[in-house]
Amino acid sequence: MKFNIAYAPDDKYINQTIVSMISAIENNKEHEIEFIIIYSKLTNESISKLNNVGQTLPFKNCKLRFLQVDENIFKSLPLSHWVTVQAWFRIKLPDMCADLDKILYLDCDTLILGDLSELFSANLDGKYLAGVKDVWGVDKYCKRLNMTSGVYVNSGMLLLNAEFCRQENFFEKIVDFAKNNAKIIEFCDQDSINKVADEKKVVLHPKFNFMDTWWRGGYYEHEEQDEVNYLNAKENPVIVHLTGLKPAFKGCGNKFKDKWWKYAKLTTIYDELLKDYENSEEPKEALKDKIFSIKNKYEGKTKIKILTILGIKFVLSKKQI
Repeated sequence: MKFNIAYAPDDKYINQTIVSMISAIENNKEHEIEFIIIYSKLTNESISKLNNVGQTLPFKNCKLRFLQVDENIFKSLPLSHWVTVQAWFRIKLPDMCADLDKILYLDCDTLILGDLSELFSANLDGKYLAGVKDVWGVDKYCKRLNMTSGVYVNSGMLLLNAEFCRQENFFEKIVDFAKNNAKIIEFCDQDSINKVADEKKVVLHPKFNFMDTWWRGGYYEHEEQDEVNYLNAKENPVIVHLTGLKPAFKGCGNKFKDKWWKYAKLTTIYDELLKDYENSEEPKEALKDKIFSIKNKYEGKTKIKILTILGIKFVLSKKQI
């Protein structure tokens, strides 16, 4: 079976992309993989690193496709303060890969820990994409965007029905929505993708985009069967989305950080990753937050509001969510 897997890195995320690619190869050796790199600007060093992936492991069924896109196409679209313009590139993939029917888009901070056959076999007839429900805020986000499906997926993993997207002018519809609704958009591309795909998306098991929310005390909002699926996915995920501080830096508490380093050791950039890790520092609380702040802390499904004044912390309230 052939898998088309796309990433949209900048130079800063090249190393994480390479680790993700190696994890995909290691766990899908019986399949053919074409990696698609959609980018606007990459240094020669970054491109060389990507090309060297083919020399890392003794595999034959792997190809690499580079797609350079003009980022000016997206300059009028809204951006969230924590993301770069690369976040928008994924919506251009179907149009730039006219020969492909399905494309798996992945954020660079992902790990592939299982066989992707089940995922690529998903029936997407009449649907733009398949994705995994986000871990929190789904009801709130759907209400804000006036969505009718009640389903809001995380865009860090999207299985795109490229053929249907081209037929239905998915790119143009997303651009049009984003331009005309910038005031209500909080999560730029993710909001826009969810709104346009609203009733035309397939909801996948969370094992295909498992997000360990360690950095928020393990907080998630799934209930009933969704919660059962989420907890099962935690023990045996196919794709892990490494949200929060990344394993490449000190202070990461992600459940899967050791697995990330396992695949990092198989790359030609391992020594560079190790050096960067050793030179990183544990996250420190900002001075302004030590002087005065009101923040939410999570312990499972308990939300705790904490007031900090001159380094002294006070619990204002506890609420079971």
